[in-house]
Amino acid sequence: MALKFVLVGLMAVIAGVVYQDDQKGLQLPSKPDWHTSENDCAWSWVQGGGLGMWSETCRLSTGQWRIVWDEAQRGFVLRRENQIVELVVQPWKISPDTGISSLSKSLSDAGYLASDNDCQWQSVPMRKSPRAMKFYVLSSSKPDALAPTVQGEIPEPRCGPYGHSTHGVRYFIVDLRWPDLAIFVNEGQERPMFDPASITVLP
Repeated sequence: MALKFVLVGLMAVIAGVVYQDDQKGLQLPSKPDWHTSENDCAWSWVQGGGLGMWSETCRLSTGQWRIVWDEAQRGFVLRRENQIVELVVQPWKISPDTGISSLSKSLSDAGYLASDNDCQWQSVPMRKSPRAMKFYVLSSSKPDALAPTVQGEIPEPRCGPYGHSTHGVRYFIVDLRWPDLAIFVNEGQERPMFDPASITVLP
C-alpha cells in the first residue's frame, strides 16, 4: 500500500501538481491555463469510475456544456443541457499478462468489434508523458481502410466506435503503474472540453 502511494505521488510530481483537493486529500494535476471560451467556461475537477480529470463547464449560445460521469455508459460523457453528445473518457479492464491485446476480445464480446475484424493495436506518440505510459490506437491492417469511397464518401471506421477514425482523435492509454487498466480517450475533431493530460487513476 505504501508503494502505491509513492507511485501516485511520483506521477503527481511528473504531471506538475500544484492543486490540492482539500475535501478528498488528493493532489491534483495543474489546472489548465486555456479555455474553450475565455469568458464562458470554467474548469472543475470531476471524478468517476476510479478516474479524475479537469473538465470545463461552458455556458454558450447553444446551451450549457459540461462533462459528467455517466453510470450507464461507465464513462465520462459530454453533455449539452440534458442530452449526451458523446462518450469522451472510459476505463476498460485488461489482462496484466497480455496487456492491450486482451482488449480486443472485450470489445468484440461487447459488440463493438466484429469477430472477423482485421484490426490491430499500434503504439503512437500522442504527447509528452511519463515513461511508464503508452498510447495505442486500434487500426485496420488495410492501408486504405479510411480512404474515401469512389463516390467520395468517408467510410465508417472498420474497427468500430473505439477504433481509429477520420472523425476525430481516439486512443487508449495504458500504464505500467496500473497494468490492469486501459483508458479510452475521445478528443474529437477539435480541442476537447477536458484536459487529456490530467486524466488520473485515483488511489
